[in-house]
Amino acid sequence: MFKRILIIQGHPDASEPHLRCALASSYNFGTQSAGHTVKHANIAELDFPLLRSQKDFETGTVPSSLKPIQNDLLWTEHLVVFFPLWAGDMPALLKRFFEQLMRPSFSGGTCQFF
Repeated sequence: MFKRILIIQGHPDASEPHLRCALASSYNFGTQSAGHTVKHANIAELDFPLLRSQKDFETGTVPSSLKPIQNDLLWTEHLVVFFPLWAGDMPALLKRFFEQLMRPSFSGGTCQFF
């Protein structure tokens, strides 16, 4: 059965190739070779602000740069996120990305990534 797959490249530095880029590229090649449909998001190439308050998280609007990715999340059947561990956790930019995407108005307040 073919799946719709979204690959999120979570490394915050796009200035040079990293191991996570090679892993994502190999995963992409394998899934497309198997006939799956794949979309991509690279957080290092996106521009979006930092959330600074609970009120903004709960009632603010998602930046226009992230709305296509929200549509991809609704479309996908399989989500894959590649990221390095920095200080034992995901990079701050990736966490900021998920905070912007998964506002209660989008996720219904039920989706928990963290």
